[in-house]
Amino acid sequence: MTNKTKFLYAVIIALVLMNIGTLAFVFLNKGGKPNNPRQVSVWLTQQLQLNEQQQAQYETLQEEHRANMEAIHTQDRHLHDPYVKLMQGEATDSVTVKILADSIAANRLQTELTTFYDFKKIRAICNAEQQKKFDEIIGEALRMMGPRPPRR
Repeated sequence: MTNKTKFLYAVIIALVLMNIGTLAFVFLNKGGKPNNPRQVSVWLTQQLQLNEQQQAQYETLQEEHRANMEAIHTQDRHLHDPYVKLMQGEATDSVTVKILADSIAANRLQTELTTFYDFKKIRAICNAEQQKKFDEIIGEALRMMGPRPPRR
């Protein structure tokens, strides 16, 4: 084998190893942080070390939250349908666009308020020590639940 061939083999092997390392990092290194609402719920329960009674209360609060959010998401779909249709038409009624955009924004506000008050209810079922822990981790929980950063 020539030096050129050996060099090419070395480069190929290095690239294969880098790809394997990248894939392993992506699939295995999630930092132990949940990425969906159910996982966040389990994570929060563990972090706060909720007892059985608190877990039952928490589950009831979660069911209420899911029902409230489903209603908000349904309303959001109903608001976006005519909004999208306006984009598809030739003529644009700017007053209607503004009204729909304001309605969509108000619906988003409802999402934020519902989430805020639901977390206040969760905090209320905690004892003093758990409330202190809640205050420390709530920002992280909200980041986990929030939108993912854009891919590069």
